[in-house]
Amino acid sequence: MKEDLHITIASDKHLHFIPQIEEALLTASQQKGTGIAVRSEAYLKEKIMAGKSVIAYSESGQWAGFCYIESGGHNKYVANSGLIVSPAFRGAGLASEIKKRALELSAKLFPGAKLFGLTT
Repeated sequence: MKEDLHITIASDKHLHFIPQIEEALLTASQQKGTGIAVRSEAYLKEKIMAGKSVIAYSESGQWAGFCYIESGGHNKYVANSGLIVSPAFRGAGLASEIKKRALELSAKLFPGAKLFGLTT
């Protein structure tokens, strides 16, 4: 990777990254075959404030990647969704690391649930 990255559970101190995440999701949704959903600022903020998302950012403060958690069936099923990596940080395995952290977070928040990913 170009520089050291922080990969952590997103919190209120990461809200300033929402416009970049929103733009990256919109751009990805417009590319044929991605199947990624566009999410609103309010939706992303809700996921961040609920502790149901993972964010990656560089040592210099540049947004690098994001993923959020969805639950359904009375929390019996939990999906990791909306996985997106900034083009500047692609090709170095960051998506795999974010997905790993999202799965760990899912297991912690929803013990016993069936976990799956909605992104590739």
